[in-house]
Amino acid sequence: MTEWEKVIDDVAGVISKAVGTQVLSTELMTPPQDELGDLAFPCFSIAKEWKKNPSEIAFALAGKINHDLSAVGVIQSVKGEGPYLNILLKAGVLSSRILKNVEDRGPLFGQSDVGDGRELMLEYAQPNTHKELHVGHLRNLVLGLSLHRILTAIGWKVVPVSYHGDVGAHVAKCVWLLEEEGGLDAIPESYRTGKVLGEMYSRATTRLEERPELKDLVSEVQQKLEAGDPHLTALWEETRSWSIREMDEVFEELGVEIERRYFESEVTEPGNRIVDELVESGIATQSEGALIVDLEEKKLGVFLVRKSDGTSLYATKDLALAKLKFAEYPDIERSLHVVDTRQAYYFKQLFEVFTLMGFEKPLEFIGYDFVTLATGAMSSRKGNIVTYQDFRDEMLTHVLNETVKRHPDWDQDRIQKTAHTILLAGVKFGMLKQSREKMYTFDPVKTLSFEGETGPYVQYAVTRLASILQKASADASAPSNSDSISETELQLLDHPSEKQLVITIAKFPLIVKRAGENMEPAELAQWCIDMAHRVNGFYRDVKVLDAPKAERSAKLRLVASAQRVLLSGLYLLGIPAPKEM
Repeated sequence: MTEWEKVIDDVAGVISKAVGTQVLSTELMTPPQDELGDLAFPCFSIAKEWKKNPSEIAFALAGKINHDLSAVGVIQSVKGEGPYLNILLKAGVLSSRILKNVEDRGPLFGQSDVGDGRELMLEYAQPNTHKELHVGHLRNLVLGLSLHRILTAIGWKVVPVSYHGDVGAHVAKCVWLLEEEGGLDAIPESYRTGKVLGEMYSRATTRLEERPELKDLVSEVQQKLEAGDPHLTALWEETRSWSIREMDEVFEELGVEIERRYFESEVTEPGNRIVDELVESGIATQSEGALIVDLEEKKLGVFLVRKSDGTSLYATKDLALAKLKFAEYPDIERSLHVVDTRQAYYFKQLFEVFTLMGFEKPLEFIGYDFVTLATGAMSSRKGNIVTYQDFRDEMLTHVLNETVKRHPDWDQDRIQKTAHTILLAGVKFGMLKQSREKMYTFDPVKTLSFEGETGPYVQYAVTRLASILQKASADASAPSNSDSISETELQLLDHPSEKQLVITIAKFPLIVKRAGENMEPAELAQWCIDMAHRVNGFYRDVKVLDAPKAERSAKLRLVASAQRVLLSGLYLLGIPAPKEM
């Protein structure tokens, strides 16, 4: 139980004594406005038993509790406001309890043991080879990285893996067009990138739409690749390496860490064997030359597992992938798939086939909606893709210009590092602050703003706290980190802005836990925004460095705790914080 939960339990106990029956801590809520109080108890649940309206009950309870309040308790006063009993907490007592807990826990504050060290596999970072990395891929990467860190924080042993489509129709189109246009010799070294392959894929798609009779040639290339044709295989391996190299660079830049990288090519043959086994067992049947699994009874339609020309599909390989994962990591208790929500139906079909096969390992789909630009959705087939590199460079230019305006005296290296950190915060936070199940439309102006609900705004709150600590450290009269601060001194933190900042800090462990259980980093991002608001209110309202010695010591301790916890929140979102802005 966190210290904040203990505080709420204490309050619920006081209300229970006044009511005469148990009031659960979960019945308490946060009032919509600070001036109403710190906690509220809605009296609707006891109105029937008391045979009074909730407003009368709230007024009566307020009088009774105020009369019996303990001098050493955490409650300062209570007040009836309509049907709600609003509770005001003692700022000093609360600050002492929470800040001592933050200090005692150190970097572990916010962590919990929900996972209890059990193993969980998280599959994300799945861009296909032979295509460009684009803005749409970013949401998967950003979401997956944050889930990795949040799930680790709540006690799971996370195994992060990726799965890349390096074979199939899109690869066959690229290889076919490359042969048509002169092979590897026609592409200079500097052009051997995933971006160029993506452009080739788009051109190949357009050509095939214009001349449908060429599709048989592409199908022949795919069949030869699956059969291991030496020439085409060498061409495929070389071009695949361009994509992998590009992925590695982007993953490193974004902080994505993958323990095991899976490829479709390594599960193609095992997948085909599994399909043969499905046919032998009667689970799969032939339909118009193709092999299918009939899931109509489950209202999941028909699941295609092999095409009529004998070539494999995503499903063919996904069947083998799951078995390979659990063979390599036999201790994993959950396998999560972070995938575009448009594939939700496919994964329902896939999981149902696993059930028919007697596969008992738990598989979970973590969906997210796609990213759009002001011009609409993107498509590799249509070629209207904004590559990650182009997008990053354009946004970075904007941030660099803004940084130079603010700090014309900084050297280039300082400007570059700070601007890149701000860029990552803007992009990542923008994609994480709203529910993963909602479509995200990228707005570069709003995303990179230092005002509003943005990553740079949260970063700025961190740097404000850091500036206070730096100024205090430079002051010879300031207490050192080794100076002990008594509980009495901590109780001097009685300003409303101090208390609201402490309460927001106190909620951090519960927010992290909830974000992990709901697979929703947006809950943590919203806490970061609230925390930044509280920090800025504190910065505006409270004089730290000019306060009397005892008060100043306590205020600096609050500043240090706030900075540490806000940095932890950003870290769990995969966002770095600059030293200065």
